[in-house]
Amino acid sequence: MIIKPSIRSNFFTNSNPLGVQKMVNNYIEDVKKLPKYKGPKNVLIVGGSSGYGLASRISLAFAANANTINVSFESIPRGSKTGSAGYWNNLFFQDAVKDLDQKHFDFNADAFIPETKRAILEKIQKEFGQIDLLIYSLASGARKNVETGELIRSSIKPLGKPAVGRTIDIKSMHVEPLTVEPATEQETKDTVFVMGGGDWSDWVTYLDNAGVLAQDFKTISYTYIGGKNTDAIYRSGTIGQAKLDLEATADRLNNSLKAKYNGEALISSSKAIVSKASVFIPQMPIYVSYLFDEMTKNGTHETTLEHKHRLFKDMIYGNNRILDENGRIRLDHLEMDSKLQERINKLMHKDIDQSFLDLEGTKLFLDEFYQINGFNVPGVNTDQEIDLDALQTTYKTDKYVDLLAD
Repeated sequence: MIIKPSIRSNFFTNSNPLGVQKMVNNYIEDVKKLPKYKGPKNVLIVGGSSGYGLASRISLAFAANANTINVSFESIPRGSKTGSAGYWNNLFFQDAVKDLDQKHFDFNADAFIPETKRAILEKIQKEFGQIDLLIYSLASGARKNVETGELIRSSIKPLGKPAVGRTIDIKSMHVEPLTVEPATEQETKDTVFVMGGGDWSDWVTYLDNAGVLAQDFKTISYTYIGGKNTDAIYRSGTIGQAKLDLEATADRLNNSLKAKYNGEALISSSKAIVSKASVFIPQMPIYVSYLFDEMTKNGTHETTLEHKHRLFKDMIYGNNRILDENGRIRLDHLEMDSKLQERINKLMHKDIDQSFLDLEGTKLFLDEFYQINGFNVPGVNTDQEIDLDALQTTYKTDKYVDLLAD
């Protein structure tokens, strides 16, 4: 088939595997140009198929020579359905590391359920013995309550009053108004259940009880703090409540890991990136576009890969940590520069015309939004016929374990 972008209500319903493959290969070439560092030996990444999780995995594998296991929940290609970009990211990552003297495994599975945790534990025991880093980078819209069997869904909503702003309609390329109504009390609780620290704690506790955490073990989860331009949805919204729970979980885990392993549980605040959810958050596409534009102009813009590479090289396994009063690693310090935030705030209060869509930062935002799904990737022939079955036959190996096939 020939795969063109299919966009419905600002959501890509498909992906282009050849574009995804090119992007993965680009990341690999980029990381090879970055400095190497001494880091962990064996890493478990919960949510390593895209975004910050994938960037972390690539940096650790190629710059620190780490072994990795990734668990992520991805859509499998079937018939005319192309499968998710994350599915192909995992397969093409496996191809990229096949000649390295390391071990890398992927599990397509529901990270929240006990069956997955058992399968991962068995793989750790068989292949690694122990792990010395666990990255929790899961972004999920739903989590099964294993006690009741109910599927609990999260909500990206403000609290108390509507969040009013603008977004970019990707299909029409127009800036449109966007209003999100406030969450109910139950929606807030559900969001904390799905996106808070509960499952992170479950993973660490389960692996701790099984005896597979190494001395000096570290675990890290990612958050986003942002400033007043995104506050209504983030720190003052349902996500903010979930992140407060995540940070409280880090404190509890840190105390126990320090006493038992001389270990650490860390929270790192990342810079704003382009994600599939970006366009559904009022002001976020506008903010990120202006942010990318301003940071590109002043030479502080980082790709997702460069950002996470700096985290591990300088702040997790280096001596250049930047901490705030709550002990969070502030990898976002370049974004949160007060003068930069002031400039962006002024821009966001201006009327928007065609010149906004012509900004380099807006073009970067839109390019990345397409490219995370494998579209508009330079060097990829968009009219080329793609045989999904043949691609899977070529790239799927025994290093990829599908627990969702049925």
